[in-house]
Amino acid sequence: MKNFLILTPVYNDWENLNKLLKNINNHAEENNFEFEILVINDCSKLNIKIDFKKTKNIVSLDILNLSKNIGSQRAIAIGLEYLFDNKKNNNLTDIIIIDSDGQDSHEILKNLIDYNKKFQTDITVVERTNRNEPFWFQFFYFLHKKVLLFFTGKHIKFGNFSLIKFIKLQKIVKKSDLWAAYPAAVIKNINKIGKIKSERMNRYSGKTKMNLKKLFFHSSRVFSVFKVKIFFVSLIYASLITLLFKNNVEYIYFILTIIFTANVYNFYISFLNKQDFKKKKESIKFKIEKIF
Repeated sequence: MKNFLILTPVYNDWENLNKLLKNINNHAEENNFEFEILVINDCSKLNIKIDFKKTKNIVSLDILNLSKNIGSQRAIAIGLEYLFDNKKNNNLTDIIIIDSDGQDSHEILKNLIDYNKKFQTDITVVERTNRNEPFWFQFFYFLHKKVLLFFTGKHIKFGNFSLIKFIKLQKIVKKSDLWAAYPAAVIKNINKIGKIKSERMNRYSGKTKMNLKKLFFHSSRVFSVFKVKIFFVSLIYASLITLLFKNNVEYIYFILTIIFTANVYNFYISFLNKQDFKKKKESIKFKIEKIF
C-alpha cells in the first residue's frame, strides 16, 4: 500500500471539504490507498469545521492556517513550499493537488496515480473537458488560452488538479513563477508532463468565487511568467506588421502601441509578483494545526 499526500486549498468551504474528504476516503477504501491530507486554510472568515474522523485510509489530516487571504494559487504555493521544507525526511514521494469544492473529480484519483506510475512522469496533470462554468467565463478563458498559445506556443488546458513527484518540487517552489500561477510554473519549469482527461464537475454546493476581475488578474499573472518570450515574439509580429502595412501608418501606430503597452504591463505584473514573492515570509505567517 503506497502513501500519498493530498493538498487542497480552502476558503470558507468547510462543508464542501468534508464532502471531499468522505469521497476521497471511499475511493481510497475501494482501491487500497492511504492518503495524508494537508488543507491550506486561506485565512477563512468562517471557523474551521471538520466533521471527518480518522480512518485506515485517511491516516492524517493537518491544516496550514495562513495569516492573510492570498488566493488559491498562492495558497498552493505556500503549501508546496511548506512540504518541501518540512517533509524531506518523511519518505514522501507523491503529492496530489485537488480543489476542495468538488469540481475536480475524486473518482479519477486512481487513474491519475496509475498513469503516473506507468509512465513515470515528473508530474501528471488533469486536462479539463466539458466545463460547466457560465458562458462568459468559458468565452474569456478560451480567449486567454488562445492568446497565450499564439504568443508562447504553450497550451495550458489544466488547472491545479495534478500529481507531482516530491523531488520535482525543487524546480518550482523557490521560484516566483509558482507565486504567479501553478499551471504556468509547471509548463515553464518541468519537462516530463503526463496528461489525463476528466470532466470538470459541478461544485458540491455554493457558487464559484471566480469573476471577470479575478480571471483577468489570473490571466495577467500567467502571461507574466512568459514575459521574455512574449516580448521577443511581439517584436517579430511587430516587424511583420510594419512590413505588411507599411503604407498604412495609422494602423501600424495603433498596433505597435497595443503591443508596447501590453508588454510594459506584462513586465510590470511580473515585477509586482516578484516583489510579493520576496516579501512573502515577512507578510504571510502560517501555523500548522493537526486534526489527527
